[in-house]
Amino acid sequence: MDIQKKLQRLKPHINRSQPEEVPVAEPDISEKEWRDVQGEVLTFEEGYAVRRRKRYAISHNHGCHAFKELGNIIDVWKETGVEDHPLAPGRDQEAEDLLFLDTETTGLSHGAGNMIFMIGTARLSGKEIIVDQYFLPGPEHEIAFYHHFLRDKTSLHALVTYNGKAFDWPQLKTRHTLLRETLPSLPAFGHFDLLHASRRLFKHELASCKLGNVEEGILGLSREEDTPGYLAPMYYQDFLSVGDPSIVEGVFQHNEQDLLSLITLYIELSHRVLSGGGTSEEAYEIARWWRDTKHYTRALEAYGEVNEQSDCYEQALYERGHLLKKTNRHADSIALFQKVFEMQGDLAPNAAEALAIWYEHHKKDYGRAYHYSKRGQCYQNQLRSSVREAKNDAWEHRLQRLRRKLGNEVSFPG
Repeated sequence: MDIQKKLQRLKPHINRSQPEEVPVAEPDISEKEWRDVQGEVLTFEEGYAVRRRKRYAISHNHGCHAFKELGNIIDVWKETGVEDHPLAPGRDQEAEDLLFLDTETTGLSHGAGNMIFMIGTARLSGKEIIVDQYFLPGPEHEIAFYHHFLRDKTSLHALVTYNGKAFDWPQLKTRHTLLRETLPSLPAFGHFDLLHASRRLFKHELASCKLGNVEEGILGLSREEDTPGYLAPMYYQDFLSVGDPSIVEGVFQHNEQDLLSLITLYIELSHRVLSGGGTSEEAYEIARWWRDTKHYTRALEAYGEVNEQSDCYEQALYERGHLLKKTNRHADSIALFQKVFEMQGDLAPNAAEALAIWYEHHKKDYGRAYHYSKRGQCYQNQLRSSVREAKNDAWEHRLQRLRRKLGNEVSFPG
């Protein structure tokens, strides 16, 4: 039988042996669905990430400031010549170098099991603010997720976060460590953490310095129909189960608002620090901040703005006196210590001690030194203090030494 006849006989069997047509499974990437929530699919090797990009003109107002003020406030910082304040940019840093960063995670713990599923950034670029948000569509895509974030953000030397030193950055470093064999190295970074600055300045005004409270109480912002940050992990789990990008659209919007608020908050904090604050309490905290960063002239100016009616006035006088002493303005410092001593408040013993030291060691006026030591001991004993007994021993030691120096002198001043 020739080959043609064999094929004819086998043809019915060949047709019947072919498998039934099976529908092709839809890929897990639905670019159209991501475009509906302004997302763009970015592939890498066998995985992918999603980036959502939005742009704002620098004339746009977010709360009490327009974004164009960011460049202005950086210029003001540079004019002061200050570089080592926690809010001050470095000598070579411009407004465009600041990278505002906020993450969303599957939980609030610091363990390796906690995953970052969104990294949001905002930066100034020319005449606009560019907001980039990177989204992890599933744990198996983590390499693609970090690859695209690190590829776009080659410089992190001026990060601006809210509690990022304690949470966002350590989380990012932990995840990077687990994947570092397949990822670019983390760039060196600097850090402006606005939570610490907010606590310094606003703790007298706000019951809590959560970002939402700062937005409402300081920045003049009120979010409507916002997805609370604590619900973000739940929405992410729902997304992983269903795969519908619209489920996490609210999380994108929440993260975006956080980023824009960081820009406004940096401007506001810088304004307050550079202008001396709007209240006596702020002026006091700003003075201490300048003192801690060794900008003593600015600290002394800020201490001088504390009003006599303020609860922190006595403390401001005392600390200013010590700073004047540190800068060798002894006559001015003694005048302030005398004023605190006469107020007979909680710091009267401390002021008495400073006066006693001055008169004993600098003026050699042992009678006055004895007088302030005795009065200081009395004030100390009037205060409820866990260290009163130890302090009283120190006063007794000082008084005994002064008695020896005085010898037979018995006429102590008033």
